[in-house]
Amino acid sequence: MARSHHQYSSELKQRLVEEIEAGQLSLREAARDARTSVAMVQVWLREYGRFQPKRDIVEVVMKSEQDRISALEKALAEAHLKLQVYDELITQANKRYKTDLKKSFGTPPLAPSAAPRLGRPSARSATSSGSPAMPTTNASAEATPSRRRTR
Repeated sequence: MARSHHQYSSELKQRLVEEIEAGQLSLREAARDARTSVAMVQVWLREYGRFQPKRDIVEVVMKSEQDRISALEKALAEAHLKLQVYDELITQANKRYKTDLKKSFGTPPLAPSAAPRLGRPSARSATSSGSPAMPTTNASAEATPSRRRTR
C-alpha cells in the first residue's frame, strides 16, 4: 500500500489545535476531520499549542541543593579568611624576626652537621652524586662499601 504525503496548511493546524485546547474536539475527532493520524495531531499540538514545553534548558535547583551550595560558599569564604590570617601571620613574623619564612621554610640548614640525621640525606651525598639524594640511614650507609677507597 503506497503512502500518500499530504501537506496541511498552517491555518488548518492552528484551528484544530485551538479547538482541541478549547475542549471542542478530541484528538481522534481532529484527526478524522483532517484525515490524518492522532500522532500527527499530537505533533501539531506540540508545535502550535499554548501548552507546549519550553525548548530552553531550565535548571532546577532543589532546596537541598541550594542549602549545599550555600554551605560550600560559606566554607570557601572561611578558607579564604584563614588564608589571609596565615599570610598576615607570616608577614608579621618576617618583620619581627627579620627573615623570609616563605623562602626559608623547608630548606636544609646552611652549615652541614658532623653527624647526618636519620632519614635525611647529607648535603655532601646530594652534591657528590649529581642526582637527587635518596634518604638513607646510617646503617645502610655504613653497610655499602665506598668505591673510591684506595689502599
